[in-house]
Amino acid sequence: MIPIAWYDPTNGAVSIDKDSPLFTPLGQVLPLYPEREWVGLTQAQFLEATRLAENGNYLVAFVRIQDWLKEQNT
Repeated sequence: MIPIAWYDPTNGAVSIDKDSPLFTPLGQVLPLYPEREWVGLTQAQFLEATRLAENGNYLVAFVRIQDWLKEQNT
């Protein structure tokens, strides 16, 4: 994802220059990214995780949920 602006924590300045340097003489400039909306599980994913948990496969269900959410929100 490409930053939409740069923030300098040393002075609170925000620059919208896309070619802003990664470092200034006073410290690091931090990239600011557009806000994204959270994407949750689909109904099918939820039902699969529930089925796994009901069968006692809690760890597998938790790992699947974690993987799905990482995939959908990165």
